[in-house]
Amino acid sequence: MNAVRGLIKHCLCLCAVLLGIASFSVNAAEVLRVGALKYGTVNWELDVIKRHNLDYKHGFELAVVELGSPQATVIALQGGRVDLVVNDWVWVNKQKNSRREYGYSPYSTAIGGLVVSPAANIYSLADLRGKRIGVAGGPVDKGWLLFRAYSKKVLGVDLNEISDIKFAAPPLLNHLLLAGELDAVINYWHYNARLIAAGMKTLLSTEELLGVFGIEHKVPMLGWVFERSSAERRPELMNAFFAASFEAKSILAESDTEWEAIRPLLKADSNAVFSALKAAYRAGIPEPLSPADAVAIRKIYGILYPSTASTLVEEVDATTMMSLKNTEPNRKDKNNNFDEGMFWWQFLQRQES
Repeated sequence: MNAVRGLIKHCLCLCAVLLGIASFSVNAAEVLRVGALKYGTVNWELDVIKRHNLDYKHGFELAVVELGSPQATVIALQGGRVDLVVNDWVWVNKQKNSRREYGYSPYSTAIGGLVVSPAANIYSLADLRGKRIGVAGGPVDKGWLLFRAYSKKVLGVDLNEISDIKFAAPPLLNHLLLAGELDAVINYWHYNARLIAAGMKTLLSTEELLGVFGIEHKVPMLGWVFERSSAERRPELMNAFFAASFEAKSILAESDTEWEAIRPLLKADSNAVFSALKAAYRAGIPEPLSPADAVAIRKIYGILYPSTASTLVEEVDATTMMSLKNTEPNRKDKNNNFDEGMFWWQFLQRQES
């Protein structure tokens, strides 16, 4: 009996030691707080990271902070409540020109496009004359500005001048198009995917639009955004997160079983919607940041803000581009000075080392 008691005591001690080691390991991992909308698409990737323990695999602990609106994600980042959020490089560049330093690393090439109702008899851009077009994001959204620039280039006239434009929230735009109260919408990629599943048609994708301007490859239009100074104090931690992010993307790119696991997060009310969302997400998976991406983004910025077009460069030496850091903002034109210092090249350099 004493031998049995001794064995039990030994086992309990061993378990305590093992639990202590595990606890120390978890506590030793630095925490990265990622802000995400409660029902946003960013959660798909974050869920994969957590379920597969990719955060611990890469040496950190992921803490997801649920937020209620896009504006709340920005406020949380600026207030130090979170370490990373997803946003676009237009916002990051604007912050840099206001002397607020944030970094940018690719999250997705998806941005959206122009979707039309088959009942509206729209077969080309010219057919949009007099049509009712719903636009997400407001009058200064980059998607809308790109379509206006495209219209000027192709038709010689601003789309804003020949169509009846209505700005509204993305879910409302989808409802109005399906109800026949709009003829077309320029909406975000995941909302467009739901429309395609419901029988609407893509007239023009943003990728096709950019091709007309000579930008042929997929550009990371959305990225992980973070405070630059904090990231530079702990670059290995940031790179560990980006490695986990790309690994999660790889899993979602290759595994249909994984999509079944996250299906509840998609809020897909049919197999058609589920398949459309999966295909759209996969189509938007980016590569790590490249010098070609930076050049393309600079060109797109020139399309969005023509006043800077004269300063655009057609080609930039990769070494020069990657060495650019936090360049001095243009005080005379605070929000229209393009700054390559936003890009986080350290992850690319780590991959190449």
